[in-house]
Amino acid sequence: TLPGLPRTSNSRNNNFTINATISQSELFSSLLGIPLTLNEPAYIYGHVNDLERKLNLECILPNIDYDGGRYEDARLSLRTPNDTLFMQLDVLKVMDDGNRFSWNVEANAVNNRLQTLIGFDNKQRDRFRGSLRAEANFYKSPNGLATAHVNVLPSEIQVNDTVWHVTPSEIIYNSKHLSIDHFSIEHNKQHLTISGQATKDARDSITVDLKDVNVNYITNLVNFHSVEFGGLATGHASIRSVFSHPSASAHLRVKDFTFMYGGMGVLDAKANYDNSKEQINIDAVADDGPMSRTLIKGFVSPKRDQIDLAIDAENSRLEFVEYFCKSFMRNTDIHGTGKLRLWGALSKLNLTGEAVANGTMEISSLNTKYWLENDTIRLIENNIVFQNDTIRDKDRNIGIVNGALHHYHLTNLSYDMGIRAQNLLSYDFKDFGKDTFFGSVWATGDCNIRGRKGEVTIDVNATPNKGSFIEYNASAPDAIADQEFIRWRDVTPSKQVTVREQVQVAEEPDDDIPTELHLNFLINCTPDATLRLLMDKNTNDMINLNGSGTIRATYYNKGSFDMFGTYLVDHGNYKLTIQNVIKKEFQFEQGGTIVFGGDPYNAALNLKAIYTVNGVPLSDLSIGNSFANNIRVDCIMNITGNPNEPKVEFDLDLPTVSSDAKQMVRSIINGQEEMNMQVVYLLGIGRFYTEETNNAQTNGAQNQASLAMQSLLSGTISQQINNVLSSMFRTSNWNFGANISTGNEGFYNAEYEGLLSGRLLNNRLLINGQFGYRDNANATTSFIGDFDIRYLLFPNGNLAIKVYNQTNDRYFTRNSLNTQGLGLIMKKDFDGLGDLFNRSRKKKQNRR
Repeated sequence: TLPGLPRTSNSRNNNFTINATISQSELFSSLLGIPLTLNEPAYIYGHVNDLERKLNLECILPNIDYDGGRYEDARLSLRTPNDTLFMQLDVLKVMDDGNRFSWNVEANAVNNRLQTLIGFDNKQRDRFRGSLRAEANFYKSPNGLATAHVNVLPSEIQVNDTVWHVTPSEIIYNSKHLSIDHFSIEHNKQHLTISGQATKDARDSITVDLKDVNVNYITNLVNFHSVEFGGLATGHASIRSVFSHPSASAHLRVKDFTFMYGGMGVLDAKANYDNSKEQINIDAVADDGPMSRTLIKGFVSPKRDQIDLAIDAENSRLEFVEYFCKSFMRNTDIHGTGKLRLWGALSKLNLTGEAVANGTMEISSLNTKYWLENDTIRLIENNIVFQNDTIRDKDRNIGIVNGALHHYHLTNLSYDMGIRAQNLLSYDFKDFGKDTFFGSVWATGDCNIRGRKGEVTIDVNATPNKGSFIEYNASAPDAIADQEFIRWRDVTPSKQVTVREQVQVAEEPDDDIPTELHLNFLINCTPDATLRLLMDKNTNDMINLNGSGTIRATYYNKGSFDMFGTYLVDHGNYKLTIQNVIKKEFQFEQGGTIVFGGDPYNAALNLKAIYTVNGVPLSDLSIGNSFANNIRVDCIMNITGNPNEPKVEFDLDLPTVSSDAKQMVRSIINGQEEMNMQVVYLLGIGRFYTEETNNAQTNGAQNQASLAMQSLLSGTISQQINNVLSSMFRTSNWNFGANISTGNEGFYNAEYEGLLSGRLLNNRLLINGQFGYRDNANATTSFIGDFDIRYLLFPNGNLAIKVYNQTNDRYFTRNSLNTQGLGLIMKKDFDGLGDLFNRSRKKKQNRR
């Protein structure tokens, strides 16, 4: 006998204890008609004492299926404290996506009054939790009908980071008559309000009024995530004849409407319920401006588990494509025209059709932006196909795209895309950021991108074209970037935060999945592309190399970066700073190599660079009066070792003097240390170092200290002029410079030169020239006009024509003022006489 009910005649016999384990569920399904299946044994324990009017029972169901749904950890408690029946139910419902939704129900019943508290929590990152409080009174209406009068009490519901308030309202129900008086859920100016009455009479209706309610809240409430819709809905819906032949209609306007997180403008939707077909008919238009709209027409049938929507795109935004390519695509601004269809079971949707697309997109891992022009995107079942579609970079260079985005009913995304590029901008970062390299690469070749959630592999086989460069920070080998190229993030738009202090959304763990990125490069290097090595970040010392070779590189964002192959230097320069004051630019000789065998910092270096110092007085060496002229000295830098521990040794060459004079100069330089000192002195002062005191006088010339200061001043002036010229003429084909060199009388016999070098006709015509004036009364001519012009008959330089002019008495007086020449240069690499004379033998790799 429960509280408030009369005792039966045998109530004194209702006194027992129960402790039961139930393993079979036939009792529920067969005898009682309850659609319940036990997946694990159920337990019932407790006691009943009718004499003392006490009840204490517990029922535990660890794992059950009920009416097609899966439930876990269900616990039902019944107790009678203080002559009141108390019930508590806790249960976890297992959703189709594997997540769990918890329910908690507490109820107190006494004297025909029921107080309830219903709590719920979806336990997901997009939080939906809260509680509803109500008090119900049960009585007989004046016409004798059993009636329930429910007073909804103030409650709160948290949706994501926003707290919604349930306002007080009344709900009255008796036989096929339901009356709702302003049941409302509100947040600021947003609200969902339900009012009206439902009867058999079609003139009665229940209306739902919405104001800026997020559509995503509704889809979360009904756990519909086969596709994602979003936006703020405003409008009205009504339900009639609920208890006989129900009908429903709605007219909603959804601002910022999204499909699969892609914006589609403002949706104006009309819907009505077809009772005979048990489906909701939809007729909607998404308006995205004067030139863009999307027509949507079809039906949704929850009863038949079916959806079929025809989508007529008229220059519609296709941002939803980014949802499928989120791992490598961003800032999608694509519009398409065509016909699509969303159809299938609600849990296994298909999106099919065809659209012609125009717009832009960015590839995040490459930092590049591409344009689509009248490209056809085909959507077949479980695939989005690109076939011979053209993309263009900012310079209108093209790439041809083939491949597909694969999915299983819009889930389990994967992709396999191929791009054939023709001088396409394929990499474009402007600074190091958190990485150790950056640059811009225009490439011709193939790129394949394949992957799935958590894994991306990019294979590249390409030739970098003119203007391409990669700058590598060789000054910081330990600064390997810890950033990952791609991270999978929640694609749900961010929400406005209005949270009461006790709402703790931050306690949810971040479920971002770092993507495993594998990059495989096969780069066919040519002199058109530049490899830059930053040697000193403080002074901006830089090595610029242009060369050829096949380089294979692999990168794994959770592992290492490796390079293999031989890079053969064609030309380049090294902008070197000495003691943070002297800046000189060395020119690399053709034929140097960098051999990669894995770790780039352990590459084998074999490079030779030259810096020419003009107008160097031989008299500083005091080796005889016959060596009193100014000469040209080539300062040579030999670089070996590896980038991690490079070995640098200096040498010098006197290209305009005889071999006897060269030998005499070398004979007075004792060892490598003195050679290094002489080269550094030549680079800094522009003169040879002498052991004589600064105050010594030689042949009436000025003292050494004064000459050194004048030479240093002339070098500083030359450097500043070159800086101005480099800022004025920003071109990669031409270099302009200036040089002021003092002689053994300082500025009284100085030389003033303009320097230029250039490359024309696709790097086939090479020009080097020196033009200027010398202030030397003893010289045969004051004009300086030296030049060297070389034309490469073959692009590899193995056969070339050379024309040159050289002023003779610039260094040593001869009978003629100038020497001109025309020559033919032929080069061939060989390892033996057989390679030299056997033309049919396969050529080995060029090691110039």
